[in-house]
Amino acid sequence: MKVYHDKDIDGSILDDLTVAVLGYGSQGRAQALNMRDSGVNVVLGLREGGKSWKKAKEDGWEPMTHLEAAEKADIVLMLMPDMAQPTVWGEEVSLAMKKSKALQFAHGFNIHFGEIKPPEDIDVIMVAPKSPGPELRRQYEAGFGVPSLVAVHQDATGKALQKALAIAKAIGSGRAGVLETTYQIETETDLF
Repeated sequence: MKVYHDKDIDGSILDDLTVAVLGYGSQGRAQALNMRDSGVNVVLGLREGGKSWKKAKEDGWEPMTHLEAAEKADIVLMLMPDMAQPTVWGEEVSLAMKKSKALQFAHGFNIHFGEIKPPEDIDVIMVAPKSPGPELRRQYEAGFGVPSLVAVHQDATGKALQKALAIAKAIGSGRAGVLETTYQIETETDLF
């Protein structure tokens, strides 16, 4: 099995891209802050007036709606709870997903079980850190990282894996190790 580290990953694919993080809970906050600190252009999409909105503003963000963030982004990270994702996808994010964009998850549940069915002309990728968000953030700030799994469900651009690896590097996982898997394996092993 190949394990990727920072030296193996070209993060420059993100240089001219905008990444939208949707959700600001455990994973959303940690991943957004880590990417911002790594120099990635990150926008934050939240439920307007929700609990996370105030916290995001305290952390120096200018949050916007899920739809606004998805429209601005080239890569959209669905980091709200699994049960909220199908509604947010159907009512907002799906409206913004144009050809060649990427849709990313931290867990494969909604793709693997068909709750979200993205169009065929976008990349569908996963970066799944193997720790809770606060630990991901703590390790990043200490100069380390936590391992992540990456997977490609759909490669419309020919660069889906490169995008997933670049995100994994930006959140600090390349410091610890990034392993490639599949949506099926990640979902089923996580559920067990």
